[in-house]
Amino acid sequence: MAAFQLSTYVRLGDDHRVIEAGQAALSAVAQDTDHKKVAVVYADIAQAQLQIGDITEGVTYARRALESARRSESTWGLQHLATVEKTLAGQKDQAARELLGDITSIRRALGTSPA
Repeated sequence: MAAFQLSTYVRLGDDHRVIEAGQAALSAVAQDTDHKKVAVVYADIAQAQLQIGDITEGVTYARRALESARRSESTWGLQHLATVEKTLAGQKDQAARELLGDITSIRRALGTSPA
């Protein structure tokens, strides 16, 4: 439920609620061992952070999402990172550019294409 709320607030652009929902989603996945689900939640948090302008946190959570998707070989998790990829493509930050390259590399290794 927390992940759904987070996605909704991201789409609505409600920065205050994005942060609250992000914390709730993090709490919800803290004990979850389903890396596919964790990858999606991290991707949502990453997108939320990027959307509110926190590039450092956005990249951190996107990297966590990527690692969870890679570990579980989750095409679903990688597809969920497509929105993050689009946002990262417009960033000049070096860490964002490196992450974008890593996402592309892992996507190729797993044989998936962006959604």
